[in-house]
Amino acid sequence: MEENIKNIILLGENVNTELKEANNGLPKNIFETVCSFLNTTGGYIILGVNDMKEIIGIKKELIEKIKKDYTSQCNNKEVLNPTIFSELHEVKIERKIILYSHIEESTEIHKCKGKVFIRNYEGDFDISNNIPLIASIHNKKRKIFDEDIIYPFVSVIDDLRHDLIEKSRKLANLNVKKRHIWMDMSDLELLKSAGLYKIDKETGKEGVTLAGVMLFGKDEVISNINPYCRTDALYKVDDLDRYDDRDFIETNLIEMYDRLIDFIVKYTMDRFALDENARRVSPRNVMAREIVLNMIMHRDLKDGHTSRLIIYKEKLLCENPNSFRTNELLTLKNYTPFAKNPTLAKFFREIGYADELGSGFIKITKNSYLYSGKPPIFEDKEMFRVTIPLLRDEKLDEKDLINLANDTLNDTLNDTLNGTLNGTLNNILNDSNDTLNDTLNDTLNLFKMYPNIKQKDIAKKLKVSEVTIKRNIKELKEKGYIKREGSKKTGHWKIIKND
Repeated sequence: MEENIKNIILLGENVNTELKEANNGLPKNIFETVCSFLNTTGGYIILGVNDMKEIIGIKKELIEKIKKDYTSQCNNKEVLNPTIFSELHEVKIERKIILYSHIEESTEIHKCKGKVFIRNYEGDFDISNNIPLIASIHNKKRKIFDEDIIYPFVSVIDDLRHDLIEKSRKLANLNVKKRHIWMDMSDLELLKSAGLYKIDKETGKEGVTLAGVMLFGKDEVISNINPYCRTDALYKVDDLDRYDDRDFIETNLIEMYDRLIDFIVKYTMDRFALDENARRVSPRNVMAREIVLNMIMHRDLKDGHTSRLIIYKEKLLCENPNSFRTNELLTLKNYTPFAKNPTLAKFFREIGYADELGSGFIKITKNSYLYSGKPPIFEDKEMFRVTIPLLRDEKLDEKDLINLANDTLNDTLNDTLNGTLNGTLNNILNDSNDTLNDTLNDTLNLFKMYPNIKQKDIAKKLKVSEVTIKRNIKELKEKGYIKREGSKKTGHWKIIKND
């Protein structure tokens, strides 16, 4: 989590991030931001960082008081209405403690001390007197979140699986340091706490929501209410016309998660790699978890299309029904986290399956490089599609893989901060485009001037890593701009065509 928070801080304040110093305790206007995030697209509140993105830290004697004040005020109707359950979490960066909380977009409109706030790039804005805008936001929320459809005739006692509720209760308890509040709640109280049982103040409807049914419903209940939410897992290596193995999954989302993970583990090779801290990790397992969570948490629940997970020899393909926002390829540079089903997302975080919103995109990208040395491809269209390369260039050693992963994330972050094109993931994914980005052009120009130049000297001149230069040279060769003549030691690079 430390790495994710550091990246968020480096990007500075924006529509999804608020930085506050908190030198003397909980900032007074923090709940205007909480309210704004709830009413708009969610975001991170980070305490202990100033507007200049400098890590100030929180005084040790204030940490527990700030955390306690924040949680209690989130449950105070005079401050925030409707109230929410939210906590501040600790993370140490540069030997200083900072506190952070991620606020999900809510399915309701919230008020802070009687006023309605929304978020844009310039901060939090009071729109209490703009009735048409409030109505528009309300209608948008009701339209987007199918997960909150209420089913008053679903019986909590007879139609839900109480063994899955108990499993979730225990998982949530394992995910916290102290005893989780769900441990002392009845099943109905737990459903209400998790937002899976609601009362519609406008219609008077009361009952289990679609999210609650999809998590805990018996199979026959799910089939009756939402027969479309199913996933087809296929293994296609020898029989490409049909399949070599198949698991057609029509059940609750908790057991769907387990079966999809098992399917990936069964039919893909596990490779261990070293991360930047020299720890042994399984990139396959990390990617499997994040891909499956994305399929479950962010699917369009009422869409008639079946989600698919297909394992080929050279790639793993996942696709989901999707209310797309961009209709384009997504990269670390243009990606904005968005919870299509915030209640489901919060539930999976609560039981320890999911991390903070947006972290999965980064983890999949990084671990794809650790696994195969190649980037994943994300497509935000009518079907949200993720393609993971499975074949590794065996010439790459562990150090190369780590550098590829870290350079991709760092280069992309620098591009976002500086507005440049410095070998970003976007350029890597779009390598079919024959135009050259800035770093490739610079590399090509150095070859024109110095045909015998070494890779390490190019890296030094362009102030990038040698791994980035290796990648650039490979791309220039593949696109037909250069070729090597002579031996590795005494040869030179010949320019075949100019950009």
